[in-house]
Amino acid sequence: MNDGKSDPIAALGDFFALPAADPATWRPIATLCGDQAAVHEYTMRTRAATAAGFRIDEAAVPVKAAASSVHLSITARLLSPVVGAAACLGTVPLLTLDSLFWQPDSSHRPVLGTAGAESVTETDPRRAAAVIAGSLIGSVLSLLNDTLRRAESLSPQVMWGNIASAANGAVTVLAQSYPAARARGLDLVAALIATEPLRGTAEVVGQRFRRRNCCLFYQVPGGGYCGDCVLA
Repeated sequence: MNDGKSDPIAALGDFFALPAADPATWRPIATLCGDQAAVHEYTMRTRAATAAGFRIDEAAVPVKAAASSVHLSITARLLSPVVGAAACLGTVPLLTLDSLFWQPDSSHRPVLGTAGAESVTETDPRRAAAVIAGSLIGSVLSLLNDTLRRAESLSPQVMWGNIASAANGAVTVLAQSYPAARARGLDLVAALIATEPLRGTAEVVGQRFRRRNCCLFYQVPGGGYCGDCVLA
């Protein structure tokens, strides 16, 4: 995850690229994912943005639905480069509390970046899943889960399901430009949802992914169901 076109992960597309962060000016990711006030602020911003997008009153957007959207946004942003690299490049970036940073801005999405992240070579999907579970999921995303649970009373089941859904979403986007990576990506997703703490959050039958819980977006008036929703 280097700055510039030489970064093989950035070459997969903007969806998978994380900008290079300067630790001297960017904030450690723990000050976002571990701060109840920070995640609450982004929950309220997301609630307002969702209301504006659907042209409804802000009070009609459930706070937990907005919190889940914040969780899914941050999770997808961090997990996508890891899944993309594992599926396409046979490497797993070690995104941890030490290598991830963020910057606030005026939008409802924080700017996320990385510095000093190492990678390990791993082509076996089960071992790659174990590495991901032990690094990004086990440190950063687990911290985010705990903070949103305390700040917004968001269900852990919803958040673990969001993580599984974000992994599958990364494979879906990756396959649009790299169809040959789809099978490897689905193998990785299947391995992730067979590995703690994602065990039982979703299932892959054939090439179809379905989560066993809901992101709560259907609670937003006009929101509907996601394609992988257990309620669809």
